[in-house]
Amino acid sequence: MLVPRLELSVWKDDLTRHVVDVVVNAANEDLIHGGGLAQALVKAGGLEIQEESRRYVSLCGKIPTGGIAITGAGKLPCKLIIHAVGPRWGLMDRQECIDKLRRAIINILDFVNHNGCLETVAIPALSSGIFQFPLDLCTQVIVETIKRYFQNMQLANNLKEIHLVSNEDPTVAAFKTISEAILGRNELGSRVSQEATDLFNTMVVNNLTLQIVQGHIEMQETNVIVNSVYTHGGLRATSVSKSILQAAGDEIEREFSQNMTNTPLDSQLVLVTKGFKLPCKYVYHVLWPSGYSEQKLTLETAMKKCLGKCLELNITSISFPALGTGISEAAEIMFNEVLMFARHHLQQLTVKFVIFPKEQQLYKVFSTEMEKNKLKLQGLNNYPGVPQGTREKRENRFPVFNLMGSDQEKIDEAQAWIQRILTLQDYHIIEDMHILYLGKKKHDYLSELQKTSCVSISEMISPGKAQLEIKGAQADLFKAVMNIELMLCEVQEEMARKKEHILWSLSGQQTDQQPENQNPMKENAFLKCLKISTREIQDQKKQFEDCGLWVIKVEKVDNALLMAAFQRRKKMMEKRTHGKPVSHRLFQQVPHQFCKMVCRVGFHRMYSVPCDPKYGAGIYFTKNLKNIAHQIKKTSATDKLIYVFEAEVLTGSFCKGHQFNIVPPPLHPGAVDCHDSVVDNVSSPETFVVFSDTQAVPQYLWTCIQSHVQDYSGQMMLSPQQPWRKLSSGSSVD
Repeated sequence: MLVPRLELSVWKDDLTRHVVDVVVNAANEDLIHGGGLAQALVKAGGLEIQEESRRYVSLCGKIPTGGIAITGAGKLPCKLIIHAVGPRWGLMDRQECIDKLRRAIINILDFVNHNGCLETVAIPALSSGIFQFPLDLCTQVIVETIKRYFQNMQLANNLKEIHLVSNEDPTVAAFKTISEAILGRNELGSRVSQEATDLFNTMVVNNLTLQIVQGHIEMQETNVIVNSVYTHGGLRATSVSKSILQAAGDEIEREFSQNMTNTPLDSQLVLVTKGFKLPCKYVYHVLWPSGYSEQKLTLETAMKKCLGKCLELNITSISFPALGTGISEAAEIMFNEVLMFARHHLQQLTVKFVIFPKEQQLYKVFSTEMEKNKLKLQGLNNYPGVPQGTREKRENRFPVFNLMGSDQEKIDEAQAWIQRILTLQDYHIIEDMHILYLGKKKHDYLSELQKTSCVSISEMISPGKAQLEIKGAQADLFKAVMNIELMLCEVQEEMARKKEHILWSLSGQQTDQQPENQNPMKENAFLKCLKISTREIQDQKKQFEDCGLWVIKVEKVDNALLMAAFQRRKKMMEKRTHGKPVSHRLFQQVPHQFCKMVCRVGFHRMYSVPCDPKYGAGIYFTKNLKNIAHQIKKTSATDKLIYVFEAEVLTGSFCKGHQFNIVPPPLHPGAVDCHDSVVDNVSSPETFVVFSDTQAVPQYLWTCIQSHVQDYSGQMMLSPQQPWRKLSSGSSVD
C-alpha cells in the first residue's frame, strides 16, 4: 500500500482485456499504433482509437517524449487510454532516457490522480518493448517514480489501485522483484541515488523538467554544470568554484584563464569551458563583478544567458547551484527565469537546482518556491462550493473536473465550454460559419455519425448563421457533439492553410519560405503582451472602461505576412485617391476560439461574433466601442472574457450598404469601378463593412470583462475620421 486507500499490485494479464478505468499505451510521437501493445489495443478496441489519435495529432501536433495524450477506449473494457511516449533507448544517453521515462510516468500519475472519475489504472513496462529500454532498469524507474510521487501524500485523491501489467513472464517477474525490493523496506541502499530521493521536488512545464536535488554540484551528470565565480578572484574564490576546480582538474583553470583573456570585458558575464574530468560536457561560469550592487539584475541576466546558451549548443540538461546572496529573492528569480524560458521555447531540457546537503534552510526555501509555482500552474479546481481544505475528503458522488494550466484565459474558456457540454439534455446546437464549407466527405461523415451514434443531425442555414442541431440520448449526444466539434476544427485548419497560401502568393514569395514566427503550431506566435508605458495606451484603456469594458490585457499583433498584403492593397488604394486618407481605426469583437486565427490569417466574416448582415455579406467593424458594449450586455454573461481587435481598415470610398451586397456597389450606375466599402450611414458612419480580408489588418487584441459598477450609457469611444495613427507600445494591465 503506497498511501492509505491506494494499492500497487503486479498482474499477469492481457491489457486488452484488463478491467480498469484507464489503460496506459506505449505509444510513439505520431500516435501511429502499428506494432506492439499499441497495435494490440487498436485491434481489440477498434479503429476508432487510431482515428481519434490521428485527429489529436492533426490538431495538437506530435507528442513529445515523456508526454501523454488521452483518447477514448473504443470497445476496450476501460474508460480511457493514456498514450504515453517513452524514450527510445540508444538515441540518447542513459540519464536522459531515465529522466524522460520518469517524466512520462509523472504525467500519467498527474492525470489519473487529479481526475475524480478514475479509480484504477494499468501501467505496462513503458519503452521496454520496441523502444528497447533495459527491462530491469525500466521497471525500477517506474516503481521508484510511483513511490516517490505518493511519498509525501497522506491520501491519494480518488485513485485506489495502480496495476503493473504484462502478459510476459520476464516482465511480470521484473515488476514483482523490484516492487518487493522498493516497497518492502524504507531504504534502497546504494541502488537509489541521492537525486532519486528528491525526484518529486519536480515540475514539468511544456518540454522542460525542473528539479530540486540535494547533492554536490560537481557530481551532477548533466550536459552542463553552472559555476559561480568572482571576476577578479578566479576559480578559487568561492566554495562552489573550489569544488568544481578540484573535481575537474587544473586543465579547467587554464582554459578559464585563457578564455577570460580572449573575451571582451562587456561580454564577460557567462564564460564557457569544457567539463574535463567533471561528468558534464561544459561548465558555464557566471562571473560576478567585484562589489556588485545590482544583484537582482545580474542574476536575471545570468540565468537568461545560461539558458540561452543551452539553445545555442543544443543542451538537454543543466545543473545550477543556488546563485546570488539573498536566498528567497534568488530562488524566486531563478524559478521565474526558468519557467519563462519553458513557456517561450519548446526544446527538451532538464534543469536541476542543486542544493548542498547541509544547506537545509536553503533547500526548504527552494522547495517552497517550487510549491508556489506548482499552485500557479494548477489553475482552478473548478468545483464550486467545495472548500479547498475539504476537497480531498469529499465523496465523489458526481463527476469532478480539475482544470489545470498556466493560462487563466484558456482555463476560463475551457470551463465555459465544459459547462455548456454538461448541460446537454436531448439536443444541442452548434453554431459555426465553417458549416457552410463542409464538403461531400464531411457530410458523408455526418451521415455515418447519425447511424453509429444513434442521433439525428439537421443543418440550419440563415443570413449570418450556420447551425447544426443534434438530437439524441444524452450519452449518444455527448459523443456526437465531441466528434462534430473535432471535425469543424479540422475544417477551420484546412481553410486557414488555404488562406495562408493565398497570402504567400500575394506577397510574391514561395510557400516553402515560411518565416519562424509564421509557424501556426507555435502558441501565440503573433502576439506580444505589452506594458502600459505611454499615455496613449492609458487613454485607450480608459476609453474601453468608459464603455463598461474592464481591460485585463493588451497584446500587439505582429504578423509580417498579413501586413505585407495589407500594405500592398493600401498603396493601390492611395494611388487611386491621390494620397488621400483611406483607412480608419476600427474595432471588432471575436470569439476566443477564433482569436488565434485572426492573428494568423486575418479577419474573416466567419471569425467575428455573429450579427445581422443587413449591410451585406462582408466583414463588419465599428468605430464606436459603445456598440460592442451594448451587444455584449445583451448576449454575454458578466464574468465572460471579451476579446476585441483594434484594426486598421481600408474603408476608402463608401456608400450605404444593403443586405444583398456581396461586393461594394459601383461608384455610380454603369461605372466599372466600385466603392471600397459600405456603411450604415454615409453622413455619420459607425458601422463599416469590407468585402476583402486584405482590407483590414489586426493591430491590437484587447482582453476585457464587463465592468460591474460603471455605467457607459452616457459616454462613447469614437475614432476620429482621420488617417491611421500607429500606437506606440503599451502593456498587460494591472
